[in-house]
Amino acid sequence: MSVKSSYRNLSLYKKILLFSFFITFLVVISTAGISFLYQSNQLKTELTERVVGVASLWSATISQDDVIASQKIRNPDHPAVERLTYIVSMLNERNSNYIDGHIYDANLIYKKPSFLAVSKTGQKMGLVNFSTYNAGREFLTSFNKTLHDKKVHHTNIFRDQYGVWITAFAPIVDKEGQVIALLGVVVDASVIEKDQNRIAIYLFSSFLLITILVYFTLRWGLKKVTEPINEIISGINQVSAGNFDVKLQIKDESDLGRLSENFNQMTEQLSILFKQLSMTSKELGHSQKDENLLYKFEDAIDEMEQIIERTKLQRELQHAEKMNAIGQLAASVAHEIRNPMTVVKGFLQLFLGKKHMSEEEHSYLRLMIDEMNRAEIIINDYLSLAKPDINQEAEKINANDLALKAMDLMNSYAMLSKNIELATHFEKQVSIKGNTSELKQVLINILKNGIEAMKDGGKLSLTVSEFNGYGVFEIRDTGIGMNLDELSRLGTAFYSLKEKGTGIGLMVCYQIIDRMKGRIEVDSEKGIGTTFKIYLPLFQN
Repeated sequence: MSVKSSYRNLSLYKKILLFSFFITFLVVISTAGISFLYQSNQLKTELTERVVGVASLWSATISQDDVIASQKIRNPDHPAVERLTYIVSMLNERNSNYIDGHIYDANLIYKKPSFLAVSKTGQKMGLVNFSTYNAGREFLTSFNKTLHDKKVHHTNIFRDQYGVWITAFAPIVDKEGQVIALLGVVVDASVIEKDQNRIAIYLFSSFLLITILVYFTLRWGLKKVTEPINEIISGINQVSAGNFDVKLQIKDESDLGRLSENFNQMTEQLSILFKQLSMTSKELGHSQKDENLLYKFEDAIDEMEQIIERTKLQRELQHAEKMNAIGQLAASVAHEIRNPMTVVKGFLQLFLGKKHMSEEEHSYLRLMIDEMNRAEIIINDYLSLAKPDINQEAEKINANDLALKAMDLMNSYAMLSKNIELATHFEKQVSIKGNTSELKQVLINILKNGIEAMKDGGKLSLTVSEFNGYGVFEIRDTGIGMNLDELSRLGTAFYSLKEKGTGIGLMVCYQIIDRMKGRIEVDSEKGIGTTFKIYLPLFQN
């Protein structure tokens, strides 16, 4: 298992503890490193400034005559050489044991500096007056700068066969201002390493102590902080197992406290929900083996699916029974009412042809005939429900032509009724599968409803397109629109938004489209308008 996978599988408490400890570790290490570098650099700067100051001060005490005499005679026992040796030896004694000094001849011998005077400390190390020094690049660079600039220069830390050093060079000039020798003041840079080791031990000890303190502090603090979270996780596990009686303790009003309160409310609602689920299941005839058995979510989901399926089946049975009742009623109406109405309508039309009747009487007769016609339309709608034409074979229908014919039929009705603009739009030729006469009836019915919904005029558009294997008739009006409750009841028997409507016409439309293996979708907004989308299968060659 990889480190990444192992980290993901850790508990929340361990993740936070590990992450916090890691951040603390980085902060402490960074702080210790910066402190270490700062202390080391500070010590190096102090030592460099010290040797530069000593070199500047002591260079003024060296006699140029002694230097010139030493250069000429080059005899270690000469008084001039001894005086120079005494001065550089005093430099060590007057300052500190890690600072020493030498005098170098300004003239290089075979590109190597040579000693004019070596202190007693240097002699103990094996250095000899008038001997050459095998200097490195760092030493020679500062040496030559001092010769050239006639100013004090110093080296960085360098290492030779005698140790680790920092050297400052001060020029010694003659009366003519020429550099005749250099005073080299050296400091033992190993003290920096010693100090670094001391600082490192101190920082490591501090780091170890801080790390231990931080670890135990974080562990204690995170336990306090994550205790409510662990309690919530435990509660979720119990709820997943089916125990909805679990209650979390609310200790404060913090975010976690409010979360615990919301959790308790959730478990209470779940408990009520599952009790209602159990009661519903019993009412529908599904008995449980153990009435006290707590539901698991998997069991509850299965139970809800069964309830939904049984409810759906019951709705379908109720719908079938309702349709059967409507069919029986339609058949009864057709036989018992249609024939007498035809007789009455015939006599009314005969009376309408009488010329001796007044115009007011004629208007009454026309009104009665109109109402008889409307009653006949309603009866025909009932008959469509009672005896649907289910034996008609599906045929290829040119959806564009059918849409144009339906709009042509509705054009005069729209212009005579109100100031309504009709518009059609076809993306391409669309061929669908269905029954021409019945589909034409559906389009006319819905177009007529759209016109009647626009009391103050508006625009009625019919678009034909293709979508996911279906031909789509989209009928859009700018009428009064419907709210969600009205939409949900649309297409049911005896529900209509029109004053004299029965809802049977739209119900027949739904039934026709369903027989053609299509569907109707309705989108509406109150005061904006309504859009009907009629989906029918495309005709496949």
